[in-house]
Amino acid sequence: MPSTPAHPAPRMQWMDLLRGVAVLLVVVLHGSDIPRANGLGVDEWAQLNLYLEPFRMPLLMFLSGTLLPRSLVKPPALYLWGKFASIVWPLMIWLVGFGVLIYHGGPGRLEYWLTGDYLWFLMALTICYLVGMLLKPAVPRPGLLSGIAVVVFLLMLVTRHFTELENSLVSRTLYYGAFFFLGAACARMLLRWATAPWLLIAALAVLMALLADHGLEDREFRAGSLYAAPTAMIGIAVILWVAPRIPAGRINSFMQWTGRNSLVVYVSHFPIIILIHRGLSEIGVDPVLHVAGCTIGGLLMSLLAVWLRPWTRWLYTAPGDRHVASRLAARNQESGRGSDRMRMS
Repeated sequence: MPSTPAHPAPRMQWMDLLRGVAVLLVVVLHGSDIPRANGLGVDEWAQLNLYLEPFRMPLLMFLSGTLLPRSLVKPPALYLWGKFASIVWPLMIWLVGFGVLIYHGGPGRLEYWLTGDYLWFLMALTICYLVGMLLKPAVPRPGLLSGIAVVVFLLMLVTRHFTELENSLVSRTLYYGAFFFLGAACARMLLRWATAPWLLIAALAVLMALLADHGLEDREFRAGSLYAAPTAMIGIAVILWVAPRIPAGRINSFMQWTGRNSLVVYVSHFPIIILIHRGLSEIGVDPVLHVAGCTIGGLLMSLLAVWLRPWTRWLYTAPGDRHVASRLAARNQESGRGSDRMRMS
């Protein structure tokens, strides 16, 4: 989700497009779920979110994983600083801010810090990037990375079987971390996959639709299980084939812009929707209007937060991040020149 070094233009464009679509679907999810948790749900809206559940967060984590090989080209200090400045910093800012201003006393509870509340994704992503750094020697070997993804997934199954940590940060990190490392393994194959025959993609799309429909009644096909993972991967495969074929235009450009700022949308949307929900609850409106207000208001206000980003940059990136990154890069270059001189002497 955080901004990363530029990829070749065609690839980066459709990856931004997918990030934009996925993060807006997260807003749509919470625009429905927050009222529903308070007895103001709309069944049809809830059904749509259940249908999309197998693909939404796995896709975001998969796309983040595809950026791992390129990120690891950086020196370790620069790599770690980049992750701190663009992931850990906004995580802490919004975790404290949300807990104090919205959650009311959240930071005073250990569980709040251990689960991350709605910011759990950034916690899981941070852990994945740290583990990815430790596994740097395996990154150039897709087969080995795929094996690591399988091992991570199996650890999730074991954790769920022997504990009651189904929705804990541990369980979520293991489940979605499997998609992260699978994305890293597939990073070099994405353009080749885009040339797959359309008949294969059509067959996978039908299977994806059937599995997602089955998941409406059976949660095991939606998230965190042996059945949900294949459902998600089939969906991701279809989405990755379709995305580069989406024609250019205003909607495409808008989604790319949103994708490049997906972090802003992600961290800001939840507090915004909660405040809208509280306001509508005070007024007392029909559930349909309530959900619509939370969803549309959440989307518009989150996008307004993106537009305001140049004036609120410290909320999403550590102050002085570029200066620190430049100093670390210069120090690395100087160290490299010193090593060269030593070898020549």
